[in-house]
Amino acid sequence: MGCQWIHGACVNNPVYTLAAQEGLLKSPLKRTDFSKGLYLTSDGRAIDHTTAMMAYHIFGQIRREAASLFTMGCGKEHGSLLNFFSLRIQQELQKFPEDQRYEVSRLMYGLSQRVRFLTGDDLSKVSADNFGSYIAMPGGSVQIPLGFVGVLSPLLKELPECSVKFGKPVGLIRWGAVQGRKKGGPRAIVQCCDGEEYCADYVVITVSLGVLKEHAEKMFCPALPSSKMEAINSLGYGNIDKIFLDYEKPFWVWSEGGIKFAWSPDELSHRNDWTKGLVSIEEVEGSKHVLCAYICGPEAVVMEHCSDEEVAEGMTKLLRQFTGDASLPYPCTILRTKWASDPYFCGAYSFLNLNSNVGHQCDLSCPVPGSCDPVPPILLFAGEATCAGYQSTVHGSRISGIREAERIVQLTKQFGGPPPKL
Repeated sequence: MGCQWIHGACVNNPVYTLAAQEGLLKSPLKRTDFSKGLYLTSDGRAIDHTTAMMAYHIFGQIRREAASLFTMGCGKEHGSLLNFFSLRIQQELQKFPEDQRYEVSRLMYGLSQRVRFLTGDDLSKVSADNFGSYIAMPGGSVQIPLGFVGVLSPLLKELPECSVKFGKPVGLIRWGAVQGRKKGGPRAIVQCCDGEEYCADYVVITVSLGVLKEHAEKMFCPALPSSKMEAINSLGYGNIDKIFLDYEKPFWVWSEGGIKFAWSPDELSHRNDWTKGLVSIEEVEGSKHVLCAYICGPEAVVMEHCSDEEVAEGMTKLLRQFTGDASLPYPCTILRTKWASDPYFCGAYSFLNLNSNVGHQCDLSCPVPGSCDPVPPILLFAGEATCAGYQSTVHGSRISGIREAERIVQLTKQFGGPPPKL
């Protein structure tokens, strides 16, 4: 229901190495080919393979150009990623014969929609200049047959028994020299919503950026530094959901790849229902009767508030339109995520929008108090949004967690044990 791919099947990726050590990956590795599948238009036609691959590779070049803006250092502002893609697509279309432009245009605009999967938001809100700050690890993308629960299991079994408390939402984190606290008291007190308290030398905050956006102003006493709050408020945070469609009689051929939507620019600008946010429908590994649809951006939030019947209706209507087959059946069951509505996530993952930059990611990752303060750090911050270059990834989350664990180890060595009391 959550993370699906290891992006970067290489030894540099701590999630990949952990999965390999635990024997979770089958040999030879099956890397996902994201170009595979049918590219369909809204008038029910499939774009021929030759044209599709040609447009796919040209858009790949446009995407690489966008990524290169980050390292150019020319100081020029290119605005949103949507504007950059639109301009370059129009330039490339002029190189095609007029009778090919219709299909190539639809395909490249459809591929631009799929880039939303990296951010979880409309590309008009994504910074073109900072798009290339994301560091793609080599090795391609692979799926873990058992899912990411297989990666979590070896980490959980190393924890002491009863050290993880479930059903204990935190209401307030009191840290530092809070008024009224006795000298020599705990450096931090974590207050749960049920009234129970936990004293701590260090508190590692790993909640999502979405939760921080929602609760940071009231969650900490004293308040977080202004630089930290600016980072929280400035960074972008996207929404992505999955919709699983279960069919009694599958209408597709297994292993042929999924369905990619070749939208026209007019359709993207004028369509206002939630299905506009769908980027693709893919086969589910290990099942021959289930499809998984991916939906991104504000449309995902709208979908979350629809009933199951409305979602099934919307998906079936869209599939019938793009396949040109009015007889396609309704799914017998649907299952979907609702990450934006989940109070413990409030969305999917972070991205650099028009109001943020890598500096904000660095500010978010800094401990509080900072290195220039006389008091050793109390609040430490981890999670994908704090890992510049690897935002939106599982390995970014793991790298950040290791980073903060190392910080505590080094502080413990520095003080020869726990830090001094306040």
